[in-house]
Amino acid sequence: MEPDFSLIYSDLDLPPDCSLEEFKCAYRRRVAELHPDRKVDLPSSPEAEAALTTLIATYVEVNRFHSRYGRMPGATSPRSANGNGPRSVNPASRLPVPAPGDSTEQPDGPTWRLVIIFAVLLVLLMSLETLALQ
Repeated sequence: MEPDFSLIYSDLDLPPDCSLEEFKCAYRRRVAELHPDRKVDLPSSPEAEAALTTLIATYVEVNRFHSRYGRMPGATSPRSANGNGPRSVNPASRLPVPAPGDSTEQPDGPTWRLVIIFAVLLVLLMSLETLALQ
């Protein structure tokens, strides 16, 4: 399920082109309002718990989006850390994305790790057999 970023901006009363720092500050304030530990004298409602869970999940997605694209979801251009304009991006830090079916495409991480583990185990097994035969 895709998060609705417009809802989190309206919930936090922020524009989509806010800085990440502004977003985090507003998020912390809203979590403090919704968190059940802050309302000791009031019982926790299922609606408040659902709102808090949704807020936290959307916050995680906004951070992922920002770290991947260098801007807030819905913003038109990246902003610097202080929020004063375009962020400079080192072109060398951007890795090319291979086309689907490209022969240079690397296998996914866990599969590649399993192949390496299998190869190491095979070498160890062959070494043990060699020692047993001597």
